[in-house]
Amino acid sequence: MKSWFRVKKGEEKGYRIIMHPDLIKDCELSVNMKVTVRFGLQTCDVKIIPSKKINIGKMIMTRDIIDALMLPLIPAYEIVYKDDEIQIGPIIGIVAARTTGKLDEKVQKLGRYVRKYHKVNGAIIAFSNEGIDFDKRLIFGYLYDPIEKKWIKGIYPFPTAIFKRASLKKELHQQFERIIGNRIFNSSTFTKWEMYSWFKQASGLNAYLPVTRIFKHVHDVENMLERFGGAYIKPIKGMQGKGVAKIEQKEGGLLVQHIAEDSKNDYFFQDLYEAEEFLKDNFGEEKFILQQPLQLQFQESIIDFRVIMIKDRNGEWKNFGIMGRNGVKGHIVSNRHRGGKVEQAARTLEKMFPDKKKEYLKEMEQLAKMAAKTIENCGFLFGKLGIDIGIDSEGRMWLIEINHRNPNDYVATFAGDKSLVNKIRHENICYAKTLGGF
Repeated sequence: MKSWFRVKKGEEKGYRIIMHPDLIKDCELSVNMKVTVRFGLQTCDVKIIPSKKINIGKMIMTRDIIDALMLPLIPAYEIVYKDDEIQIGPIIGIVAARTTGKLDEKVQKLGRYVRKYHKVNGAIIAFSNEGIDFDKRLIFGYLYDPIEKKWIKGIYPFPTAIFKRASLKKELHQQFERIIGNRIFNSSTFTKWEMYSWFKQASGLNAYLPVTRIFKHVHDVENMLERFGGAYIKPIKGMQGKGVAKIEQKEGGLLVQHIAEDSKNDYFFQDLYEAEEFLKDNFGEEKFILQQPLQLQFQESIIDFRVIMIKDRNGEWKNFGIMGRNGVKGHIVSNRHRGGKVEQAARTLEKMFPDKKKEYLKEMEQLAKMAAKTIENCGFLFGKLGIDIGIDSEGRMWLIEINHRNPNDYVATFAGDKSLVNKIRHENICYAKTLGGF
């Protein structure tokens, strides 16, 4: 059974915890029993002392216990008695920045994660890659103070579950896993080609995949032109539509539309031989994929859909919303960063396929769940995914991409749902709490 409480420091020495008899009973403990108490990675043996003079929502620990456990007194905690231990927590870490300098700025943007702190409790600690001391198992960072509603800079014990809000270097990630186990999400990264290779082996997903190839040689482009009359060229590790190009056969030659950092440029070549040097210069070294072009245009705009998949506190994937993304007319991508507009998927489908709106919404949710579970079966631990799906002019559904590197929570805000960001971020913290054993 769980219960929340606050810790007060006693002036006595030794290893005694004073609790109200009712709290002792609720936690399934016994009066005057000796037991091991755990806070994250730290443990010590203590004696439980009952006292009706203490509030049931408080616990008095001696200075020796607090020092041994490295227990911050600011948070409210929960207690679980299992495996013959009193476990106090949770201790949740948020990787908020790569550097200590950036952490000061980034920590101020974490308010939505702790807005419902009373439903989470525990020590919530934001830190950076630079603030980790593996030798002492301490981190320099910020602890959330739920009373003053601010972040307190300090040195704190290691968390038992970590949410990667920013990237965590591979070697640091591996070291943490050796210490706390598989309790880090969003756990890692993968490329578009890796995703395609895994999904190609999944019988339920294979039918939704556009033909995809690694761009190794101009002959690969020639093959796609012969089969489909065109191809999309995408960076294997690209995001937000950067570096994407579309090549298509036109009367009299080849049209290449290329999205650079800040602009879209059109190039026309008489044939593939003339385009070869341009393609090698811009898309070489096997860092790009070629993908079958899909007919996703509606009223001259590229339209696709983003399914927001979130792991709930029970570790189950849930659909938190489906958004329709309408690209700028004439553009080759739908991304909002490229000027696209976002709206609720039901509204988008009402314009495109009004008679099949409910059917498509259901199929997209099923496809997104299948994709999320498949990724996890490949050994990854995620708590949030943005799954991009397209429906072509003939009504066929396609799985386009999975945004797994901290997908934008605000996509629903752009569609008018301002409350969804808070719900997503609260669920992220609740899932971290579950991973940490509470």
